[in-house]
Amino acid sequence: SFLEDGEFQTFQHYFKQINLRCSMSRRRGAGGIERILEKLEGNVKAGNYYDAFQMYKSVYNRKIGEGNTTEGLRLLISGCKLFLNHEQMENGTELALLLGDHLSTHETRPSDAITKHLVEIMRGLWSSESAKQRFLPKIFKWSKLHTEHGDPALHMACAEISLRESDYVTCCIHCQYLDLDGVDFYCHTLIDVAQTRVYKSEAELVITSAVLQFLTLHRTEHARRIFKLFVSRHFSTTFPHDQPLVNFTELLLRAIDKGSSPLVKALRDHYSKALDRDPTLNELIDKVLRVYFNECKPPAGLGGLGGLVQSLFAPQQTEGGSSSAAAVQEDADLD
Repeated sequence: SFLEDGEFQTFQHYFKQINLRCSMSRRRGAGGIERILEKLEGNVKAGNYYDAFQMYKSVYNRKIGEGNTTEGLRLLISGCKLFLNHEQMENGTELALLLGDHLSTHETRPSDAITKHLVEIMRGLWSSESAKQRFLPKIFKWSKLHTEHGDPALHMACAEISLRESDYVTCCIHCQYLDLDGVDFYCHTLIDVAQTRVYKSEAELVITSAVLQFLTLHRTEHARRIFKLFVSRHFSTTFPHDQPLVNFTELLLRAIDKGSSPLVKALRDHYSKALDRDPTLNELIDKVLRVYFNECKPPAGLGGLGGLVQSLFAPQQTEGGSSSAAAVQEDADLD
């Protein structure tokens, strides 16, 4: 060994002392933040809201100045929840906005615990439209740094709260960003809309729009699943359906699976009368063509479908000539 026995024992003792001091320091630090939180909670419970709010901000800034972002985050979460629980919306909102900035500025990694706190804070702010509109963009901006569309758990919370308030538009917007397991919730929501919020003849518009929205996000599996669930539960039919838009949507999914831009455009031309019932449908199809085929504008006057429709139901051929199951068959594998 490059150290003599006596030197080794000296270094061993030295490092033990360092570890002991670090451990004691951590315990004192933990005890310090606990005492601060208790004091702040006491002020809030006593109704000293202004003093407590100023103290939260002061201690938070001190912790950040010390580089202790973990305790700073804990202070903000605690303060938000405490003020909101005591119906102090203004103070709770200010700390919530500071929390939203903190998450992005200090590159906080997502966790189940943080998501749980954010959902609770979100629920507390929901009754204030102003607070909600300022807070949600901040947390989704942070969340999108780590997941493409934002944390599905946050979107689910927004969707559930919106549904309870019968805000179907906001609910459906967030449902577009759920994970595959959340599609069942979305389906229940769409069926509720179809049965209680629109005319019977408009149910096909509901599911066609939902599928197209998923496709514009390149979420093909989500589109397949929502279509399959909705049609089986609401219409209880198989192809060909009585509703032209349901037929269009099923054929569209098959065309997407085959990677065929001509089929998509031919379908749009063939079902133009049904699609014109809602102008936004054609706008969504334009986006689908851009997302899947990098095409900006479909040409007009594509004529009838003819053999194109038949090709949708034919097995796909690989380069070697062997038959492979069409992607539409994957629907059966989703459940």
